[in-house]
Amino acid sequence: MKTRQLLPIISILFISSCGFFKSADDLLSEAERKRNNGESKAALELLSKIVEKHADNKKAPQAQYLIAEIYYRDMRDYSKAIDEYDKLKTLYPNSKQVPFSLFMQGFIFANMLADFNQAQARYSMFLEEYPNHELYQSVKFELKYLGKDVKDIPELKHLTR
Repeated sequence: MKTRQLLPIISILFISSCGFFKSADDLLSEAERKRNNGESKAALELLSKIVEKHADNKKAPQAQYLIAEIYYRDMRDYSKAIDEYDKLKTLYPNSKQVPFSLFMQGFIFANMLADFNQAQARYSMFLEEYPNHELYQSVKFELKYLGKDVKDIPELKHLTR
């Protein structure tokens, strides 16, 4: 084969190996595998492709939520996690994951960053916007004991013995 004939074939193989033609489902599955194998950065790249290239796909909000979760849980980059949870609400305001992201922002501000003013703002917003959500009582509990030590919370005293 001549070099001219090989170039298009090599180009197609290269593009397809980069995930250019992969579906959102395929990218999400691959991202989850990478994350489970401890390859957080590779998972982030794949999830970002979903949000960028498949923004209208039903998996895109899930991908954005997982991006935030990776920054929070795997990388412990709390500020970046908060920003990524914000992106979820901006990009997909009607997603069922938006209330969870708002809760997580409050949780991170309260428990990781000790920024109780920001935590209170997020939790209050949650209570106002999602009065029937499954996390409503948890948010009320968080607000009630915001800034308190675990040993000062009567319902949790048994954990400190």
